[in-house]
Parts: sequence; structure tokens; C-alpha cells
Amino acid sequence: MTFRPRILVIDDDPAIRQILVEVLEQAGYQADDQGDIQDFQVVLSSAPVPDCPLPQVTLTKPVRMGALIAAIAQALAEGMPPVHIGPWRFDQAARLLEKAGDKVRLTDKETAILAHLLAAGSVVGRDELLARVWGYGNDISTHTLETHIYRLRQKIEADPSQASLLLTEAGGYRLNPES
Repeated sequence: MTFRPRILVIDDDPAIRQILVEVLEQAGYQADDQGDIQDFQVVLSSAPVPDCPLPQVTLTKPVRMGALIAAIAQALAEGMPPVHIGPWRFDQAARLLEKAGDKVRLTDKETAILAHLLAAGSVVGRDELLARVWGYGNDISTHTLETHIYRLRQKIEADPSQASLLLTEAGGYRLNPES
């Protein structure tokens, strides 16, 4: 079972709330426009919510889904402590990998891929990664994910041709953080 972060959508317009909930659900999140704030990981709103203990993403219009998905991923990352992926220390909020004094900067998309694979803890399908990281639907034909996986392997693998951390499995990709 894949962990799906919960997003609370707040807006004065019920039609916008409904559309955003549907779009975020399609992108792999759990989204709702009502509920107890403690049951959510991120608040998406058109205006700041005072005294909110959760990371907030401000909704700007017109809505650009790629930018919105990236902002949600960044908000989720800010609350995550660094974790280890093999010999690397992965700091999502800083978009940084560190190992024995070496530092490797990651792009927003590379960070989002690693974060999603870590949260899943199992094989994640190509379509799910494209939806969660880029906001793409199933009808998109692209090789951008494969290009990003290749570049990530160049950065994190001791021998990129013999991957031991970022694995291709039947049905998708899997992170092997214990390697």
C-alpha cells in the first residue's frame, strides 16, 4: 500500500475546491475540502490560514498543475527529517545528498522521485510517478521519467550500470535504501 499524503483544500469557491480535490486525487494524493486539520499533512488555500500547524501551499490563479504539485512536494519535504539511502544522507527540504563530505545537489524532480519512492517502500509504477512528480495523466507519452532516473543513478550509484540503490523492477521502480 502506497502512502498517500492528505491535503486539505480551502477556497471560498466550492467549484474550485471540488476541481482541486479531483485533480489532486488523480495526481495520487488524498484530498478533501473538509475535515479535522490534524488528519492532513498539507493545507492548500488561496489565503494563509492563521495559526495553522501544517505546511501551507498558497493557491495562485490561474492554477498551473506542475507548479502546484512541486509546491506540495516541497511543503511535504519541509516536515521530513533527513534519511539514509545506502551511504547517502538525503535531506529532502535542502534537495541534497551527502556522503563522507561529498554533497550532491538534486533538482526538484529528482528530489520528488526519491521522496515518493522512499514513502512507498515498494515498487512504484511509471504512471504513478509521472502523476505524482509531474502531474501527468495516463495518456501522456514521454521519456522524461527514464531520463531523470538515468541522471539520478549517475549521481547516487557507485556503478550506475549496476544499480543497487535505484532499481528497475517489473512494473516500475524501487528504492533499496539498505544497500
